[in-house]
Amino acid sequence: MRILAQDAALTALLCVALAGCVIHHVRPYSPDMASAPPSADAAAASTNCFEASTQAERVVCGAQDLAALNRTLVETWQSKLRPADFAGRDVLLAAQRRFLLALPQTCHLPDAAAPNPAPSAQQAACLAAAFRRQTAALAAWQGPPVHGTAIAQYVHFKIAAGAGSLNPDLCRTLAGDANGALAHAGSVDPAFMPGAQEIAGTHGPETGALAGQNVHVQIGFANAFGGFAQRARGVTIGGASVLDSVSLGSLLQSMAENQGGRFSAYASQTGDYGSADVFSYHGRIVALLADTWGYDTPAAPGGFAHAGAWDIGVRPPAPLCLFETFQMPAERDLEALPSLAAWQATLQQMRESAAPDLGVGFLRDQAQVRAEIIWTLLHTPLVATEQARTGGWTNWLRLRHDIVLDTLFTWSEAAPAHKALFDQAFALQHPAAQDIVSFYQQTQALSGPEAQEAAGLAVMELLYGATVTIAPGLGAGLQAPGDAAGRKPRYPILASPQ
Repeated sequence: MRILAQDAALTALLCVALAGCVIHHVRPYSPDMASAPPSADAAAASTNCFEASTQAERVVCGAQDLAALNRTLVETWQSKLRPADFAGRDVLLAAQRRFLLALPQTCHLPDAAAPNPAPSAQQAACLAAAFRRQTAALAAWQGPPVHGTAIAQYVHFKIAAGAGSLNPDLCRTLAGDANGALAHAGSVDPAFMPGAQEIAGTHGPETGALAGQNVHVQIGFANAFGGFAQRARGVTIGGASVLDSVSLGSLLQSMAENQGGRFSAYASQTGDYGSADVFSYHGRIVALLADTWGYDTPAAPGGFAHAGAWDIGVRPPAPLCLFETFQMPAERDLEALPSLAAWQATLQQMRESAAPDLGVGFLRDQAQVRAEIIWTLLHTPLVATEQARTGGWTNWLRLRHDIVLDTLFTWSEAAPAHKALFDQAFALQHPAAQDIVSFYQQTQALSGPEAQEAAGLAVMELLYGATVTIAPGLGAGLQAPGDAAGRKPRYPILASPQ
């Protein structure tokens, strides 16, 4: 298992809001919208009319039929983001930025200063057609499938401190089988665990049969704070809840060595689990609930995400095992990289030089997705490089990097202040890249080639992130990575075009 480390402050710096992605589900305002929707309901948590802030949002808020088309667009966008790898998410976000920014001019929308603007018949028809076209384009987009086992370098099931009094022999076996599934499939799919037979859950059907009763694992889709991913909330048998969103927290609290302030707010920000599976296992009916791993894990910096197993063939369910699974990178390490910090500060100034009018909700949602992308690149780089290679993105990313460099050079010629930032950014880029390489080698034991490859991806992605406010549609080709076939990059990754 790789040893990770991070700095929360720099992560926050990397997570600044960039640009928005879609016109979210908006409806005519009613008083009940004043309260926040359930956090883990991706559609309900999308921006509503209570926070409509752009010209297009206000227009759509005044028309029920447009709101319905917009909801379909949002749900299509989210359905494509859920399985996408980091580069695919970049493409989908860029395509939506370009779409949104074109709407006012394409459909000749009313002046942004007009109170409660209502679209004319022509404007409404134009918006409806635009929504349908964009929905169709998104629906047709097929990103490469995300698969791989690199996550096993960062996730490892081991019996948690204080949990040895449960069922040590069974738990050692289950931990070994879970780690074997991670190595073979990149997840804790019971299909890859010897002696396990899935009944219901994340890796099987939502509902199965147990002793003549339905076993149901509550599956839903998280909002942007959960990366729009599929999540599990609990388990019911015969309609009665047997495990819920705080069951793992309660198990943690019952272990003397695991008590602490975390448990009053144990659940993830979206109140759910990364996975929940019910399966037969060595004569028991086992439910395995696992925290999310990575950027949105509920673990505190330096702490562990967990998984718990219960025997649900008895009433009440009997706790079997408590595991530590993923150690959230500790603080301070990235903060100690001065060249990277200075480069990031310069990139942030470049990013803030433009502010596309995409709305508060859009900025928030995209900021969450982009923050997860950057976190993945910096803290689980083997996952990112695996996605780039297996998804066929490597050359496409290099070609996009060419466009980023050309775009920034053109931008730098527009004003002396731009030129100063441009020169500073490219003077700092080489030492920042070396900081990243050293960080990977020292904290994660990556080899030289592994560290260089991962650092190249991080450099390209960070520089791209500084450009998307200047050129919001950059990298929006919906046919990627096929667009890169047969084309060669013009610049090295650390080029300084002048």
